[in-house]
Amino acid sequence: MEDNKDIVVNNGETGDVKPAKTYTEQELQEKVQSSFNAGVKKASTDWQKDEKYKEFLDWKKQNQNDSDRINELTNTNASLSNEIMKLKAQIEVDSTDVKKEFSKFVTSEVMSLVNDTTDFKTALKEYKKDNPQYFGEVQIKKVQTSRNLAGGTQPQTTNSIMNDIIRGARN
Repeated sequence: MEDNKDIVVNNGETGDVKPAKTYTEQELQEKVQSSFNAGVKKASTDWQKDEKYKEFLDWKKQNQNDSDRINELTNTNASLSNEIMKLKAQIEVDSTDVKKEFSKFVTSEVMSLVNDTTDFKTALKEYKKDNPQYFGEVQIKKVQTSRNLAGGTQPQTTNSIMNDIIRGARN
């Protein structure tokens, strides 16, 4: 009797032996992956056609827009709050006897001293005590820098100096 390993039977017919197809692990993985990808793609397209999915995407887009708007408003609010705080501090400093040319400088210096334990008014009092040169009335001393045109020893006022210059120009 013949060896059955050498004969392949197809629909009752006998023929030559055909070797069985063998696959490498790489080929199997590729086939499984391509099959999986095709299934995912079909499921994905079916899902994207669903009305509830479209409603979800619309809701998500609206929610994102709302979230962006909330972030924008939060940033604007923080910026405006900071601006208001600076203006209040400037008003507070200006209500003291700070010299006008140092007003903004003193405000920024005092603001840097404010923390959880020290409020603005306390920081301003301490800064005023430690830095009296920025506070107080401005006193302007008039010092005569020109010679006495009349030849006298008395200091002249600005008005009399101007009058003497004008009179001298006529002569």
